Amino acid sequence: MDPIPADLVPFYEGGYQPMPRSLAALRELAASERYRLNPILKYKKSGRLLEIGPWIGIFSCNAKDAGFDVTAIEIDHKCVDFLNQTVGIRALQSSDPAASLARMDEKFDVIALWHSLEHLRSPWVVVEQAARSLAPGGILVIAIPNIDSYQYSVLKAAWKHLDAPRHLFFFPIESLIKLCRAQGLSALEISTSDELSDALSRDTWHSLANSMIPVRYVRGVLARLLRIAAWKGERKPNAGAGLTAVFQRSDGGDSG
Repeated sequence: MDPIPADLVPFYEGGYQPMPRSLAALRELAASERYRLNPILKYKKSGRLLEIGPWIGIFSCNAKDAGFDVTAIEIDHKCVDFLNQTVGIRALQSSDPAASLARMDEKFDVIALWHSLEHLRSPWVVVEQAARSLAPGGILVIAIPNIDSYQYSVLKAAWKHLDAPRHLFFFPIESLIKLCRAQGLSALEISTSDELSDALSRDTWHSLANSMIPVRYVRGVLARLLRIAAWKGERKPNAGAGLTAVFQRSDGGDSG
């Protein structure tokens, strides 16, 4: 995004989901997204997990219920209060996650950024500090919209997941690998065809259909037709709507 607005707060008014009324309501909402744990559970079954940018805590709640000791860094103070008081997760309010990480003494077995890296003003600084804050053998999970996607190649400025001006930076796959490798992290797996990517794909075509057709049921049919038409293009290597990458720190010392 160029130029980046000086004040981004107005663009987040209303958030993404309403605040759940209770922990039970959050768990009900989070149940459909337990699949986000899958790339982590391949490598870590428990340990200290930090999520950067959890919002209302869908992933953090699932991780806590799976047995992880969860900490979160979130900019929205209402979400921080909800995570601390209702979800029972240690949540820190901060607009500078790299600085917050640098002040922590503990090392984490998992650090996760689920569609938050693209919102940060200096994402490379956060990745650098996250690498330093991983325990030896710890993993960094990054999920972002895929700027190399078939959807973006077709829709360009109309692609929903550009989400301007809330999304400030995008990383092509090779750029993300290069960024993480420079911090002593090696790629364990990279996918653009997981369940999250499929969810982003559906969201795009439904949103596009909604903008074109006022009739509800006709919109649904159009969305399905658009997805069918795009299926072959989206199934090409690295062409899915979302990118989920898992990196591992293998050294025993400070990567910085």
